[in-house]
Amino acid sequence: MKIILVPFLWLFIIIAPCFARDFQVDVIEENYRETLVEFSNDPLIYQSFQVNSSVGPKLLILKGEDYNYRKWLRHYISQDKKFIVKISDENIDEFITAKAYEIDIKAVHPFNGDKWMDNGISPSGITMEGDNHILVVDPDERRIQLVQSIVEKMSYQADVFNDASSALEVFKLQPQKFKLVIIHFDTIGMSPDRFVEQVVNFNPSIPVLLDTGYNNESVANSLTKKFSGYGSIHIKPVILRDLQKTIETLIKNNA
Repeated sequence: MKIILVPFLWLFIIIAPCFARDFQVDVIEENYRETLVEFSNDPLIYQSFQVNSSVGPKLLILKGEDYNYRKWLRHYISQDKKFIVKISDENIDEFITAKAYEIDIKAVHPFNGDKWMDNGISPSGITMEGDNHILVVDPDERRIQLVQSIVEKMSYQADVFNDASSALEVFKLQPQKFKLVIIHFDTIGMSPDRFVEQVVNFNPSIPVLLDTGYNNESVANSLTKKFSGYGSIHIKPVILRDLQKTIETLIKNNA
């Protein structure tokens, strides 16, 4: 009898830590920042979600380097504000008591059962919710936070990027979902004129606010000459105290 029980006991000990529990959460707010690793083209991402759950409100900080899965998941969440987090048995107590919890990106799953296809392609069923997105591209972290706060106070969804090439990848998936693009001339990952050309190629009517910065007359003149025939491209310094009015005017004129 003892010979029979011992293997089962060891089997239970080995398997038990592999059990996990699913928690459904509701997204309240996302915080997403994307920059580049120094001396590299690799993305450096900070992403967190303020959520409500059955065990209370939490800040989920998403870790992991699977960039394509992360992009796919963001598109799902823009459509459905519910997702599932899988917590191993050994970490459940920590998860329940924590106010802020770090979790691997692959432990976060769509609530509707959609599955990730590891081919770098976003499933056709995933769409961004609504058409009130504003794309903001700026390498300066402080400046982009200020612009984002103004955009979100106006009840628009701010999709912010430090890298122009990453921003373009998101934009071209569903360009019709964006009301406006705001880009600073001092871009990384792609030149500002090339980025704007690509944006207009995907959505010719979308207004683009191309920020020349302060006292950059030569930059302003060069870009104005480049886009002189484009009525939807507005080249000027972004003045924060006037930004809300500027956004309202550009979107209204394009309606």
